[in-house]
Amino acid sequence: MSVKVLESNVLHAGDVVYWLDGTSAEHEAEMRRVVSELDIEFTARPRGLNVLRKAGQLAVWRRPDDEAGMVPGLADEAARARPAMPPLRLAGIVRDLAGRYNPRAFDLTLGSGAGHALRLYPTPGATRIPKAGALLGTLRLAGGQVPVAWALLSLAVAVSGNTLTFSAQADGNGDFVIALRRLPPLPESVSAYDAVLTIKADLAAHADLPIDPAAARAALAIGRPDADAFHSSLALSVTPGEVRLLRSFDKNHLAVQPQS
Repeated sequence: MSVKVLESNVLHAGDVVYWLDGTSAEHEAEMRRVVSELDIEFTARPRGLNVLRKAGQLAVWRRPDDEAGMVPGLADEAARARPAMPPLRLAGIVRDLAGRYNPRAFDLTLGSGAGHALRLYPTPGATRIPKAGALLGTLRLAGGQVPVAWALLSLAVAVSGNTLTFSAQADGNGDFVIALRRLPPLPESVSAYDAVLTIKADLAAHADLPIDPAAARAALAIGRPDADAFHSSLALSVTPGEVRLLRSFDKNHLAVQPQS
């Protein structure tokens, strides 16, 4: 028995946003998706844009007019091909309802169909300390009173001729934890790994207003732990298994200031 198809309804996906744990791997392609329940507050969303929230991703598409989506008869390959779509601006703030990830702002131009990856960073309280160890502390401006909210920290560790990079984001109070999950055991005759810490932040950021971590941030000078001096980066020795509290000289926090 043959069935005659009078018309086909053809719908095309607009784009997909993937939420990734920014600390789960060094390269974006290897980062795991965030499966926490996320609340998204849109500040810019095209009229008529449909949104489907799924674990680790957000699918968006615009439903065409009835006539535009209907194809006479059985849709062939040409009719099913995804046409070029106009750019769609989608902006807002995403928050983890369980509080395991820092909130973040985003502002995207969608419509290419290639997908967009957005990184979320675990809160200090939700960061598990691995057997390989961690670096932790609180960021404050040089005066000691003002916390540095939402700063991005990057630790480059020299390992057997290669460089492993570990990252973290401070919370609204300036607290941070850099988990060293991928740090291997020390080779024989090596007492510690050499590492370099760098920090970027928007000093105008407020704890109540999440930032977009992908936006450009200013590099900060870091107060040394052994002298009353600031440098563009902080040289450290990292030992696997050690949980180390970072503090600047004669302070109970890690002091930072704009680079001169």
